[in-house]
Amino acid sequence: MNGFTIGGIEILFFFILSGSLKCFFNSVRNMNRVAYYWLCMTTLTGIWEATYIANYNEVVSIANELVDNKTHVWTNQYDFSYVLPWKLSKIFYAEYGAWADREYMSEVDPWSHTVEGTHMIFCAVFAFFGLLSGFERKTIKSVIVVAMAMAFQLMNSILYMIEYGIQTNDKYSVNYDTNDFPVGTAMVQRPFMYVNVFWLLIPTYIIFFELCNLTIFNETSNSDDYLDEHNVHDDKSYHTKTDETEEAPPPEYKDSENYFDKEAPSNSQIVN
Repeated sequence: MNGFTIGGIEILFFFILSGSLKCFFNSVRNMNRVAYYWLCMTTLTGIWEATYIANYNEVVSIANELVDNKTHVWTNQYDFSYVLPWKLSKIFYAEYGAWADREYMSEVDPWSHTVEGTHMIFCAVFAFFGLLSGFERKTIKSVIVVAMAMAFQLMNSILYMIEYGIQTNDKYSVNYDTNDFPVGTAMVQRPFMYVNVFWLLIPTYIIFFELCNLTIFNETSNSDDYLDEHNVHDDKSYHTKTDETEEAPPPEYKDSENYFDKEAPSNSQIVN
């Protein structure tokens, strides 16, 4: 089957597995869908990145073959085993290096290792622990970790795209705009670069529309129980038992006679 089919099956399996986990674990069932699936995708990307770095020489060899033969992964034929993430990663990055960013097939420049390695550590790992903190229902921890992962991812993508734009105008760069490797208007001649749009827009969405509004978890019916369990209260929701009970009235005495109004005994009475 061709590369398009392999990629489609991989994405299908991704949504089946991550969707099943979302239905199975109550702690993430109410998590915002965009945030949840993107955290899962970022974790999967970390697996791709680790495979790319560990098998760099093999990826470069495949990329050089694609350039020499002027072919693309999408139309080449592969067996079904390439659906596995650690095998798909090799041809995915070979295609990206051959026809999008040739720094990814450089044997002397460590730039691609830096980009992918930092994303794997500071984005994929943090996204994974963000999911784990969600499974454990540690909502506050999950929000903090996810915020860090998305902030790292957004900054990583911005710096990468700026540097790539500089390289396309640098005649000494492997990504320089040439007749053999054209950029085109708005990079239309290098369409695979548009995959980076997701790594710019979705982290921005999660940060500004989800994290700022604290809707990573939409807690409803269990919110009061969660606050009581973790002793998290605000001024409006926290009430003690003493606040809810009325002050008890003073005790009533049946005997109306005042003890101090009684006459004191005389000296004779005391002697007798």
